[in-house]
Amino acid sequence: MKSAKKDLFDKLIRIYPKLSPKKRRVADLIMNDYKNIFLMTAREIAEKCAVSEPTILRFSVDMGFSGYADFLHYMKGVLHTELTSAERLTLTSRKPDEGTTIQRYCQNAIHNLQNLMTSVSEPEFKKIARSIYKADRVYVVGYRASATLAYHFGYLLKKVRKKVTIDTDLSWELMDALNESGPSTLMVVIAFPRYPRRTIEILKYANQCNIQTIGLSDTLTSPIITLADQYVMIDIEGVSFVDPFAHIIAFLGALVHEIAFIDNEEAMRCISKFDSGVKAANEFYTEDEVDQRLAYRLNRPQITSLWPQKEEKQS
Repeated sequence: MKSAKKDLFDKLIRIYPKLSPKKRRVADLIMNDYKNIFLMTAREIAEKCAVSEPTILRFSVDMGFSGYADFLHYMKGVLHTELTSAERLTLTSRKPDEGTTIQRYCQNAIHNLQNLMTSVSEPEFKKIARSIYKADRVYVVGYRASATLAYHFGYLLKKVRKKVTIDTDLSWELMDALNESGPSTLMVVIAFPRYPRRTIEILKYANQCNIQTIGLSDTLTSPIITLADQYVMIDIEGVSFVDPFAHIIAFLGALVHEIAFIDNEEAMRCISKFDSGVKAANEFYTEDEVDQRLAYRLNRPQITSLWPQKEEKQS
């Protein structure tokens, strides 16, 4: 599988001999400093290369894109794969001041949520939900940062259907279980940049075992999407070493609801069984305990000192 960086450089090398001197300056800038291109506007690149802004737009078309916005989207995919955490932090710190840190993160989350609402179609969403509902057994897999997403989704999914297994550490038990499974088993694989190699390995292994797979990732070039039988593509906007997962959490919650709506009665039976189990295990704090603690606090003897009072000497 060709790396994102190699694909970029192959594109540049292929068109370089046909470029005008001005466009070659743009190509040279990208080859020498491609990690900073994503943060630059077409005008900023034009000024740095001493060319006109239309030259940047024509260069994008020469690269095989519909325009600069399309080229920028492609470059974002390259950076998602190639940037280290330290480089992400460095690039983030170079952004112009757009308010406080919390304001920037909230605006970024809102932007991602808006993109999510328009990027995932209703038929696609329902198809994925039905595939998960119909499977005899479901494995939910995610490693490193995506382990949080896998656990969250798997935990909620267990409330509305049976036979759900979560794996966030590539256990040998999972490998053995997949080897003994078949087409009635489904594996949901979640991975966002940078894609952990073992996520790709387990997805390949699932394909060898004839397991149905659903991939959840960010771009069409993601190895998770290219290897999965079905996929959901959720874009992640923003270059940061902190993964912006708020909109993905929202999507996973909505997906669990959609699965529950397919068979409300079965979902209610599963939820009731879950509630009975946690109640029997005394898993969660209850209002009765609040009342008991309050009564104890009101009735306990008052302690004025931790040390015994010395007896006064008689004169």
